[in-house]
Amino acid sequence: MFESIDQMRDGIAEALKKKKHFTVFDNDLSKFWPAARHTRQKQVEAIQQFAKKHGWEVTIRDQGLIATFRKISSEPAGVPKSRKGMTDSQ
Repeated sequence: MFESIDQMRDGIAEALKKKKHFTVFDNDLSKFWPAARHTRQKQVEAIQQFAKKHGWEVTIRDQGLIATFRKISSEPAGVPKSRKGMTDSQ
């Protein structure tokens, strides 16, 4: 699907304009972070740094290697959106 890391970056960014998340599979991830050159942990860390550099979160599942990218949320974890802007007295 992606022939360069820049093409992957642009593809993820474009997809995240329309969707909440975008998944990239092992066949593309391994082109840019090959398992033979890295241990799996180094591969995961490199993908996490790539996501952080571009303002995304990433969840990595190790069934092969699957990375799901999302825009980084500015809301604190665990705060329901329906309570946004409400005070404790409301």
